[in-house]
Amino acid sequence: MLAWMAALALAGCGGGDDTTQTDTTTDSGAEASVERAGPSGHWIIDQDYNGFRLIYDCTDRTALHYRYTLQADTGSAARPSTFTFDPTLPAGCLQQTSTASYESVHPGYDRGHLVMSNHMDSDSALIRRANYMSNIVPQVSGFNRGIWLEAETVAECYRDLAPVQVYGGVVHGDTASDTNDFYLSSHGIRTPEFLWKALITTDPATGAGKAIAWLIPNTTGLGALDRYIVSIAELEQRLGAASVRISASAALKAMKPQTTWALPSGCSVD
Repeated sequence: MLAWMAALALAGCGGGDDTTQTDTTTDSGAEASVERAGPSGHWIIDQDYNGFRLIYDCTDRTALHYRYTLQADTGSAARPSTFTFDPTLPAGCLQQTSTASYESVHPGYDRGHLVMSNHMDSDSALIRRANYMSNIVPQVSGFNRGIWLEAETVAECYRDLAPVQVYGGVVHGDTASDTNDFYLSSHGIRTPEFLWKALITTDPATGAGKAIAWLIPNTTGLGALDRYIVSIAELEQRLGAASVRISASAALKAMKPQTTWALPSGCSVD
């Protein structure tokens, strides 16, 4: 068994950092949660940001899952220069206790996006929501700026060929054995051991559906993105269908390409 797969068993199953400040402005564009049941008494909500959704654990101060659909890229709103608290979470829902960089506490980690900010550049309000700390988790810098960015770029490029459904989430290990939880005291958040992403779209030439997914350790020295390709069915087997939350045909869920989809000619990630 590969080392990263062994680590996953033990776990129970874009862009760099920048200067930040706190922003307490309200946001009428996001809608409150619809879900309040979770394991071990956790308060889990399904939060709609009118462009993406987060399954958010109000007890552990972290997003667990995200989903959205990308259309052809026509936006160019600038990414905010700051990370901010999320003013849309319901009263009593806990979030990270600081917007400061993780790097300032323990080196080697970025404030990493789950929903890529550039995917939300259709307007300034939406891209600002992607910079809420509710959409941020500690990501190893090399992971965030390397292999994770590669996976994000696949979605960014294929959106111009056909709509792309994007799903993803985090995987935490056993609390007692975690050695990477450097930000519990400073930010109140655990560090994921793995992150996953799944894409479902349509081949414009044939009209057939196609899917790809990756399950990637949150570490350095990972090698090629192809090494971490899994099927959606495998994700469900390893993490549980309730955690993956993807409604698709069995045929789509069984798809496991041998290599990551080649980027279309002329793709731009602006």
